[in-house]
Amino acid sequence: MGDTARIFYRFGHIGDDFHGSQIQPDVSTVQGEFLKVFHKNKFTREDMPIQMASRTDAGVNVRVNGGIVDVEEKRWLGMQEKGFLKATRDRLPNSIALFDARRVDEDWLPRHALNRTYRYRMEAMERWQEPDHAIFTEWCSIFEGEHDWSNLSRKEAGKNYVRVVESCKPWYSGERLVGFEITGTAFVWNQVRRIASALLGLVSGKVTAQRVEHALHNPTIYDDLGLADSDWLILWNVAWPAIEDLQTDDPILEAPSGNIRRWRELARLEQKAILHRMWDQLSS
Repeated sequence: MGDTARIFYRFGHIGDDFHGSQIQPDVSTVQGEFLKVFHKNKFTREDMPIQMASRTDAGVNVRVNGGIVDVEEKRWLGMQEKGFLKATRDRLPNSIALFDARRVDEDWLPRHALNRTYRYRMEAMERWQEPDHAIFTEWCSIFEGEHDWSNLSRKEAGKNYVRVVESCKPWYSGERLVGFEITGTAFVWNQVRRIASALLGLVSGKVTAQRVEHALHNPTIYDDLGLADSDWLILWNVAWPAIEDLQTDDPILEAPSGNIRRWRELARLEQKAILHRMWDQLSS
């Protein structure tokens, strides 16, 4: 392609519409959609890989993620951010929101983020009963620090399961405890969903704090604490050095009421609606 400009862009997406973020053959993925658009716009070749900051499973909603694409330099100089955004947004499906774009150093990689933050809406899970807030805060703190997450992840051959969780704390909507927010440098596959399952076990009395701590501190002794659904998980933010976070109003969530099964279906729709409302604030 000759001289190229590395472009970093931030985006969000609705999880239901894709088979995850990473490109896969014969199914729709977020990475695949971007690659098709970039090829149609003649930004890059169809077979040229693009990298994203965080991998997400099918069904996981994303408020903010980021990726890179190498564009022919003269194309970038001619269009800059405004032209890049317009050309890309016009071809993306409505379930992907594109926020901004900027040129970065040629060796800059989005996976080298400061941290990643997820939120999990536990109030929509079966067996949830809002616990004492102070006790729930203590349970969340169990997961903070550096650990080998072998018992709280999906196994992959040759994988290093040691990761650092910087904070794990309750997520509130107004004064109502609705779930938890967790921030770490990086996460292993299914880690947050397995933490959500462990916390639900604590809330419902199905497991003890001692068992959770034992599973966390003894990774070679197998203990399965369950896997929570992807429906209630949101990749909330990815932070990068020297790049200001995207700011939006915190959502106010509809409290459970009436028939709980019907409310849960409405809450699934609300998961998407809160993202669309926040994306609207970002003029995407």
